[in-house]
Amino acid sequence: MGSDGRRTAISAAIFAIIVIALLVVGGLYVRGLIAQSFDIANRLTDARALAINALSYQVDEETGLRGYQATHQHAFLEPYLRSKPGFGPNLARLEAALPSLDLLDAKPAVDDLGTVNAHYLREVAAPLSTANPPANALALEALGKADVDRFRGDVRTIGLVIDRREIQAQADVRSSIDRIGLLVGAAVLLVLMISLLYGTSQAALATRVERERLRAAEQQHEADVLRTAYLTEKRIADTLQEAFVQRPLPTHPTFRFSATYVPASEEAKVGGDWYDALELPGNRVLFAIGDVTGHGIEAAVTMNRVRQALISSALLDPMPAPLLQRVSRELYTSKAPLVTAVAGFADANTYEFIYASAGHPPPLLIEPGRPPRMLEFGSLPLGAMDDNEYHTHRVQSVPGAMLVLYTDGAIEHSRDVVEGELILLAAAADAARVEPPDPATFIHDTIFAGREIGDDVAILTIGFAADPAVGVRISADRAQTAFSGNIAARLSDAQQRLARKVA
Repeated sequence: MGSDGRRTAISAAIFAIIVIALLVVGGLYVRGLIAQSFDIANRLTDARALAINALSYQVDEETGLRGYQATHQHAFLEPYLRSKPGFGPNLARLEAALPSLDLLDAKPAVDDLGTVNAHYLREVAAPLSTANPPANALALEALGKADVDRFRGDVRTIGLVIDRREIQAQADVRSSIDRIGLLVGAAVLLVLMISLLYGTSQAALATRVERERLRAAEQQHEADVLRTAYLTEKRIADTLQEAFVQRPLPTHPTFRFSATYVPASEEAKVGGDWYDALELPGNRVLFAIGDVTGHGIEAAVTMNRVRQALISSALLDPMPAPLLQRVSRELYTSKAPLVTAVAGFADANTYEFIYASAGHPPPLLIEPGRPPRMLEFGSLPLGAMDDNEYHTHRVQSVPGAMLVLYTDGAIEHSRDVVEGELILLAAAADAARVEPPDPATFIHDTIFAGREIGDDVAILTIGFAADPAVGVRISADRAQTAFSGNIAARLSDAQQRLARKVA
């Protein structure tokens, strides 16, 4: 190689170092933007939940007083007495969240929540909660209903402000992704320019033998370019995966959660598998799991978009089928990739699982005294059609039961779905027998013991606590169950004490 060739090689190396340094700095910058955008999206979801909780407290106060007025039994005052101390701290948290989330447009409505609640407690609750009902009780109840209607209007206003802020946050995410694209494009362009200059210089200076050698060198250089592009995509993928970190699972005395996510064995294969769970008022939790078709940055962005849409919609409409229809329509309109999903609610008051499925593998139910079984599933993936129809399924279960949700990587590892489902059922049966502290990880490790992971795998379990204070009888042959809860027992005791006082 001549001196000109060496100088060209040195210049190319210097340019490559500069490009890599720019990629590292740019990747860290974009990572910070994405992480900030999704942190805002999560905190907006929390603010929406606080507003819904405030409405729940207000409705519980009115419901308790109306029940007390109708029956004059103190047991009906329990929702009113329970909600009063919780309203103030909940409202304070909502007010504290407004400045940092740029939700100052919602401050008048939030302030009015406190005003309405104070008016209700002073003008309606105080007179109606006395032992002797006032003569104008009906008028006071009508005044209380007007306060609740006004309260609902304030919550609706707050929701609209949060919707606008979420749209802005999504626009920020899209802007960040656009910057990633510009960064990758600029890097590839610079690398190609370096390669062209280097190859042209070498071809002009070498003999025929040197040209043959140069051809081999150029082939090696092309491999280096591909490797650089691979490292760039992997760095971006790692940044997105860190930004899309799963929120912590809820901790609740009547539920047991576990989850695991294991990426595919193949390098730099960014998938769209995800799961989520969120505690809701009324001793319920929202659960969801899904899988975006394809891999790469678009799949990861769609994954996070669907998660946020499901959570936001679930706080307004508790039924799973309309929830999936709304998200499916949004994905179809935006021409996003297809998404399979299962979303629903677990209710610890009734020990029910209520869910809807969108082209996702069937949920698996483990109950004491029964072998694990697959539940109903069906319908098209989210975004497949403009008018997808989904069906809500209700499964009555018992304390100690556990619902297992998973993505298709858990059953398609052998290229035989039937065999994969049998392996999953066997792993679930082992989990029911061993009762490990982390059922999701136990089931995953049992399935893939000695098997290669060819696709991303996510597993989420939701179980009802086997409360010793709840009597349960189970017949293994027919799986018939009967139980009586603590709430019913406490209400019965209260009624008996009240009967003794009246006697």
